Amino acid sequence: MKGFLLAAGVAFAIQQPQVFRTGVDIVEVDVVVYDKTGAFVADLAMDDFEVQENGAPQRVEQLYLHLRSSPPTNGARAGSSSPSSLAQPATARRTFVVVFDSDHMTPGGFKRTQQAALALFEKSFVNGGDFGGVISDGRMVNNRLTSDREELVKAVKSAKPSAKKNSRLLEERGFPRMSEIEAVRIRASNDQMMRSVVIRRALDEDPKARVDFVEAAVDVKATDLSTQAQAATNETVQVLIALMNGLARLEGRKTVLLMSEGFLAEESWPLVRAAVDAAAQSNTRLYTLDARGLNRGLGVLMDATPADSDARLLDHMDFGADAINSLAVDSGGFVVRNVNDFGRAVARIVDDSSNYYVLGYRPRTTQDGKFHRIAVKVKRSGVAVRARRGYIAVRRAAVTTTRDTTASPQAAEDVRPDAVASPPAPPSPAESPGTERDSVVDGRATGVVPATGYRVRPDSGKHVEMLLKDQKSDEAARAGWDAYQRGDVATARTSLTIAAASPSSEPWVHYALGMADYAMREYRDAAGEWEKVRQAAPEFEPVYFDLVDSYLQLKEHDQASRVLRTARERWPRDPEVFNAFGVVQTNRGALDDAVKAFQDGVAVAPNESTSYFNLGRALEMRYYRSRRYVQQLRSWVSNEHDRTNAIENYRKYLEFGGPFSKDAQEGLTRLAWVPKN
Repeated sequence: MKGFLLAAGVAFAIQQPQVFRTGVDIVEVDVVVYDKTGAFVADLAMDDFEVQENGAPQRVEQLYLHLRSSPPTNGARAGSSSPSSLAQPATARRTFVVVFDSDHMTPGGFKRTQQAALALFEKSFVNGGDFGGVISDGRMVNNRLTSDREELVKAVKSAKPSAKKNSRLLEERGFPRMSEIEAVRIRASNDQMMRSVVIRRALDEDPKARVDFVEAAVDVKATDLSTQAQAATNETVQVLIALMNGLARLEGRKTVLLMSEGFLAEESWPLVRAAVDAAAQSNTRLYTLDARGLNRGLGVLMDATPADSDARLLDHMDFGADAINSLAVDSGGFVVRNVNDFGRAVARIVDDSSNYYVLGYRPRTTQDGKFHRIAVKVKRSGVAVRARRGYIAVRRAAVTTTRDTTASPQAAEDVRPDAVASPPAPPSPAESPGTERDSVVDGRATGVVPATGYRVRPDSGKHVEMLLKDQKSDEAARAGWDAYQRGDVATARTSLTIAAASPSSEPWVHYALGMADYAMREYRDAAGEWEKVRQAAPEFEPVYFDLVDSYLQLKEHDQASRVLRTARERWPRDPEVFNAFGVVQTNRGALDDAVKAFQDGVAVAPNESTSYFNLGRALEMRYYRSRRYVQQLRSWVSNEHDRTNAIENYRKYLEFGGPFSKDAQEGLTRLAWVPKN
């Protein structure tokens, strides 16, 4: 059974997303070429392009020109006798998705980008012809893409700014004054010089403060601010990955406009890289609009003094722009900044989505599963080129199917955030490059596929065996479970889906299919399968905890709580049920309810150590949340009762012993350094 604990905030492992993979029969690259005036250059041929992969020249074997506007009078000239050089019909459907990064925008920045989104849908969107969507607060408005302009305009107008950005700015200005980037440098980079700068600033502002008090306050605040910054960044990038994973189901090129004031990615660069790869996989270009407009400057330290030279230098370096730069430039888009009126930029983005070349070449390198960098140049002088920067090279999947994969309008309408899951974990280093994927033959997956590197659920084998008992299973079910056990989750999911479709399928088949869904980050599908198991075998306790995990991944805390209330009725003396309930409440920010749940866990099983650790962690979190520095009193005000109780529970856990003794000891050290006044 899975143990629920709060090892560092909320202890749920974050799986690394899958990097972009492409079949290497033909690598296709969208290319925008424009002249000095910014106008699209539409009269190039294959011989005008130079493509390099990992520095090696490649032979362009196909080219087509997509023109939404009318081509020049002289037409696109032929640079090759190949029939692959041709113009694409101008009726291709375009897809635009606007993403409001609400957690990283002030109300002023939000209003500027909201006007840009309205300009996009009111002036450039073809009603009934294009597709569009609006994501606000991490969710797609109306849960779908649509071709209805009025619906999109209404969705943009209904989007609201978040108070989180302003709340973080206010927190930065509290004593000891510190910006997010300073906090990240202190905590993540162990920058002792930066720590000294912040401590010196605090002592200058309060000369009567004790040095040890200021040092402890700086360390606590640096941890708090940097943790918040990383969590907010991860959430934003995960939303983008989930979106592009859903857009991959649609044919054609997609355009995403990210409205943001930037975010720090010092501890999240693998996730940003995965977002760029997901953009390439889904044929999506990202364009980022810096919502600060002309207000870029020392915004995080508005009350800065002349002595704040280090802070000013950090702010001018604009670390928060690095991630949005990478997302845009590496996916083939661009960044719009230093303007308050985004009208011209939106028109340029629309032009990019309407007029472009698609080059195709056969790479000469092996299918090694590694990132291959692409560089595209044009021989003509006076022009510039934008194209994505590379791809992950694996052999194209061998699939036998008769299904029409062309995206219909209805297919686009069905792209919903609850069906848009983040990509799964990256391939394992043990995976052999160049191995063919399975075909589906006679209702089962065939062939041998190496481990994919997906993360399987803890104790999954033991739990399936608990359900399996002496039940019989068909060949597809057995083949699927065998594939799952050897780590080939994709094949397992294919076979188990076939087996689960049978009306006579046993609960263990649905349970195993849920495991495969979860490993591939299809949390909605996993929850659906596990709910079937809970209905068919309500006495099977592990599935309750699996459901909680899936609902937490979906941020459906109410659903997770309902599952645990049912579990609590069945197993009223199981401390793990109370621990799980406490983790859910912590995840949603309800620390009072979390503390109560962990206290109940201690009460029903006073000899079980995990509840003491969780209770200590929750009390510590509530204590830090309650701390306020009152400038008039020149002292901290906090709930000292939570601090002493947290220390007591950490010590109790250490008496019992367990795998989290080091974490408990670190908690004691943190709390011992906090002065009482």
